[in-house]
Amino acid sequence: MDHPKPDSGHDVAVGLILGAHGTHGQVRVRVHSDDPHRFDPGQTLYWEDTPLLITETLSRPPNRIILRFDGISSPAAVRPLIGQWLTVPREAVEPLPEGEYFHFQLIGLRVVTVEGEALGEVSEIIETGSNDVYVVNGPAGQVLIPAIASVVQQVDLEQGVMAVRLMEGMR
Repeated sequence: MDHPKPDSGHDVAVGLILGAHGTHGQVRVRVHSDDPHRFDPGQTLYWEDTPLLITETLSRPPNRIILRFDGISSPAAVRPLIGQWLTVPREAVEPLPEGEYFHFQLIGLRVVTVEGEALGEVSEIIETGSNDVYVVNGPAGQVLIPAIASVVQQVDLEQGVMAVRLMEGMR
């Protein structure tokens, strides 16, 4: 099931609540953050506008974590959270080095070729291990753009545009 990330200009999605874990209100979360301390006890995450204070971090398999929040102590209390995004305020996210971008910055960018052809908008980012792939949906259908320097020529966040040079066979 696809769960769209929040599109608020003020919030950054850092985890998706997958379900309840155990009988004391713990939650299983798919991690969408590289910050190693984002899910430490004492940190606050948000569900919609509700702050959730992390009281315990129970385990951390790759890209998954089990958390307990203050005030949530039963599987019934977890139910409304299942399938929901945990967020942090945008100002809580450390800036990246020049030329690197957070996924939330790229989703929604208009994509054009260096020749000026509009391809559509970045709707999703697939993490492949070697490089990300941008899923671009537009009037001519879907185009998969590898996030490599020879293809992605320019990213202009202020203008909301990504310029790409398509390689042969990319359509």
